Amino acid sequence: MAEPGLPKEAMDDPFRPPEEPCVVRCLHCGQEYSSAQIVWRDGFWSCPVEGCGCAGYQFDIHPLNSPLWGGDEDKTDDDEPTLND
Repeated sequence: MAEPGLPKEAMDDPFRPPEEPCVVRCLHCGQEYSSAQIVWRDGFWSCPVEGCGCAGYQFDIHPLNSPLWGGDEDKTDDDEPTLND
């Protein structure tokens, strides 16, 4: 993710992509891609899809296992459904 030539501002940005790439989906265009493809453009980490205006990992761009998409990112064994007689 840390590309040569990126400004310090990009690396300090709280919405930068994660160090460990994951599959993400954009809220605006709906495309799925690797978080490693998120680009630094015009002072924001942005969706790589041409013409899409979304920006920010965990702001407009979320991992597929995020609760936003119905995933189980924070799911624990306690969250498992149980049958009550």
